[in-house]
Amino acid sequence: MASNTSVCAICDLRHITSRSMHWCPECEEALCPDCSEHHSLSKGTRAHKTIPISQYQSLPTFVTDIQQFCIYHNEKYQQYCMTHECPICYKCIKEHGKCTDVIPLEDVIGEIKSSELFRDLEQTLKDVLGNISRIRKDREDNVQSIQTQKKKITMEIDKIKTQINQRIEKLKESVIKELEKVYDDYNGRIKSIISALKVQEHEIKHCSTEFEHIKNYASDLQTFIGIRGIQSKLTDNEERYMSMNENKSLHTVEIQLAIDEKIQGILTSVVKFGSIIIKESPSACTHIDGKKSRQAQISVPIRMQSLNTLSVDFIQKLDTNCIWIRGCSRTRTGTFHFTDYGYLQLKIVILNAQGKNNQIFSLLTPYSAFDIVCIDEKTVAVTTGKQGARQGNKSGICIVDLTKKKETQFIELHGSSFGITYDGTSLIACVQGKDIHVISCIDYSIATIPNTMLTESSVVSTHSKKIFYTNLNENRIYCCLYDGTPVWEFNNDILKTPRGITVDNNGNVFVVGHESCNVLIISPDGKQYKQILNKESGLYDPYAIFFDKLRNQLIVANNSSVAFLYNISYL
Repeated sequence: MASNTSVCAICDLRHITSRSMHWCPECEEALCPDCSEHHSLSKGTRAHKTIPISQYQSLPTFVTDIQQFCIYHNEKYQQYCMTHECPICYKCIKEHGKCTDVIPLEDVIGEIKSSELFRDLEQTLKDVLGNISRIRKDREDNVQSIQTQKKKITMEIDKIKTQINQRIEKLKESVIKELEKVYDDYNGRIKSIISALKVQEHEIKHCSTEFEHIKNYASDLQTFIGIRGIQSKLTDNEERYMSMNENKSLHTVEIQLAIDEKIQGILTSVVKFGSIIIKESPSACTHIDGKKSRQAQISVPIRMQSLNTLSVDFIQKLDTNCIWIRGCSRTRTGTFHFTDYGYLQLKIVILNAQGKNNQIFSLLTPYSAFDIVCIDEKTVAVTTGKQGARQGNKSGICIVDLTKKKETQFIELHGSSFGITYDGTSLIACVQGKDIHVISCIDYSIATIPNTMLTESSVVSTHSKKIFYTNLNENRIYCCLYDGTPVWEFNNDILKTPRGITVDNNGNVFVVGHESCNVLIISPDGKQYKQILNKESGLYDPYAIFFDKLRNQLIVANNSSVAFLYNISYL
């Protein structure tokens, strides 16, 4: 490449300054119009094709910096070494003598602009640019959509606020109207009594004046007869006073306001107006055009940790004093919760983080307690199982405040409710003979997941927008998406009567085999499995299981008072 492309290289050698107008890629020289004409007529260069200097200057630097002469021998490149992937001159042959793939350079670069490689690169550039443009447009549309959604939500909030204010205003008007009526009624009564007392007061004062006159001026006979009349008036007034007292007309009246519990609940129970839910879904522009998409698609498996590297280490044995453990859970602070299904009243057994100081938490309700999940540190959701239904009582989910020791909400489900889990926004419950129920923790509205018909004692867990549930009648584990799309199912003779199910941070599924008396771990894709606990591990009649994702610990409970705690790690 010439050091200065603005002047003619040939004229410069003749010490003449001429502005360049053309460029010869072969000679790598800038030419003025005169020299360019001579260049096109000369026998040695007439085959060279020149281009306007402006076009050459538009080339990227990394292209113009490419040398066409050997940097070692200052000879023009004539051949290409396929082994070392570099152009060589005729003097470089000695150094590449052992290279078998040395071909003429023109065979490599000949018709390069019409080659498949060039066309493919050109198409790839168009594809990438199209992809970027489409994705940018999609993101711009998304910005517009969330702006619209923001305005819509704001308007919805304002609408609800207005409706609440209007409703509160109506309630206020109603209670004010009642207040005015009560006030007018009792105010009239009291004023009537006051008026009557004023009359009596006037009469007694008159009697008192007459008495003084009699005392001072009347004769004894007049006094004797006169005081009998005054005595009669006093007796009459005393009787009227006693009558007022007996009919409670003289009771002190106080007007107070008793706030309705539901109104009071707005001030205490309702802690926020609502929640902003983020829903992410694949964009329509996720298909990326490119070279790879034009070729045959190759499925690349997601890299997963091998189940063979799993390590299960026993920590401690937990004594719950339960009769039939059906569900277990654990809070972020480490407190253990177990349900005891051997009672017709809802019963939860609580152990501290060290597994000691068990506290029996019972509600005198007609519900039994099957499975349990922690919503937060003080609130749990408990399913009632089948016992309540057999007794003719309601079946569903009981929301319990452990600090207040009372039921705060009961969600009736039309069928026996068994397994339950919580995904951070909704409760997911198993109802016998129904599809999986998804219950909003905001308004307790219920939706169902299609194609997930459940059997008795089915349990459920969730991870990364997937739902895992059991079918003990068929000895199967199912995995599906929230819209009911099947992902995989697991069925193997090593697992019989699956009961409890839980998922770790990696998406591995832990399942209790009740009849097979074991615990299996199944890979996130449902293709690998491994038995990690069995009778030799101390299991007998195992039932419930829970994975503590914060501590990487596994709780496994027998169908009795005994549960075990394990450390789970991947080597």
